[in-house]
Amino acid sequence: MTAAPSMKRRLLGFLLIPAIAALSPLIALPAVTAIAGQAGWASAIAGESIGTFAAIAIGWGWATVGPALISVAGDDDQRARLYRESIAVRLSISVVALPALAVICWFVASPGSEWLTILMGMQGALIALSFTWFCAGVGDPRTIVIFDAAPRLLANLAAAGLVLATGVVVLYPLAGILVTLVGTSIFTVRLLRRHPGPWPRTRDLPRLLRTNLAVALNDAGLSGYSSVPAPVVNVTALPAAASGYATADKMLKLGQFIPMTLANALQAWVGEAHGPHRGRRMRLAIGLSAATGLLGWAGLALVGPWLTQAYLPAAPAPFDILFVMGLVFFFFSVRTAVARLVLFPAGQASAVMRATLIATAAGIPLMIGLGIVWGPIGAALGYAFTEGAAALLLTRRCLRVLHELRHTPAEATP
Repeated sequence: MTAAPSMKRRLLGFLLIPAIAALSPLIALPAVTAIAGQAGWASAIAGESIGTFAAIAIGWGWATVGPALISVAGDDDQRARLYRESIAVRLSISVVALPALAVICWFVASPGSEWLTILMGMQGALIALSFTWFCAGVGDPRTIVIFDAAPRLLANLAAAGLVLATGVVVLYPLAGILVTLVGTSIFTVRLLRRHPGPWPRTRDLPRLLRTNLAVALNDAGLSGYSSVPAPVVNVTALPAAASGYATADKMLKLGQFIPMTLANALQAWVGEAHGPHRGRRMRLAIGLSAATGLLGWAGLALVGPWLTQAYLPAAPAPFDILFVMGLVFFFFSVRTAVARLVLFPAGQASAVMRATLIATAAGIPLMIGLGIVWGPIGAALGYAFTEGAAALLLTRRCLRVLHELRHTPAEATP
């Protein structure tokens, strides 16, 4: 069997089908924006951003480095052991993170939108408990479709109808929470029944936390700066401007699923090659991700204003915000491929963490300052600067890894 058909099947399974399901929230968004109002919609997206940051804390790097660990594991029992360790870590952190999330969302929310903001935050945070990273590591998109993608699509269809029929907008995040918890529970029970084994003990948790610390800090830096603009805009801008930024932010976040799933699709394809052949696959993967980033930038800038005006008339996103968000999307696509497909497999997690923390330390104050001075466009420009800095800081190390692979015998590659 040739490599090209294998890659095509992975792209079809991991990118096209789950990407369609990931865009399924668009079904319910017109109802949510119309009923929640401008202030409620902006608060909901602020809560979702805070939830994304909480998800990074709860996930503790497993969604990032987990697929690579699973793809190189020796057998199914070892993979199940890794999955049990991830559950122990993620549930332990969630006990602390979820109550803190609720308190922060309550204070960020506009008056009257507190519960919507909290539940949107919870929906975003609980994604960290998902199983999809495990399926990425074993090259199994079918299970993602059955237990996550298809149920999420159906749940959003049902939520759209129920929100319109009842006017109860919190049904939208509740549907997403239900899909995550039920789908993950079913997958987990099935997997661990087939491959039983001992669970980590309480005294093992410090060791498990240290194992992924560098990746978790890197993810926290990335999520930290991507979660800052929406709450800042919601607190500092007028409802009309904040709601337009919230829509642009939502379009960006929905689109970011595409480069993430592209990386998932290529993870095992890159990992199964060795030496110069692995380097060639890495370069091809980066090229595909850069092309995806350019297409996403063009889509947000050229199609985004028309789409949001026609589809979300209660909270359309302006061209200038969408143009800058498209630049963010491009940098995100490149950085995701460089980190996940080149540097993490090469054991460069600490280098990725340092670059991310440097960009975050410079970017967050810039986003807050520009957001206060220039409003939503200032926050967006600070966001683009931070994402671009993170991508550029990784370029030199990525080129070094590719150079070393070019001169490494195939049999010497791990």
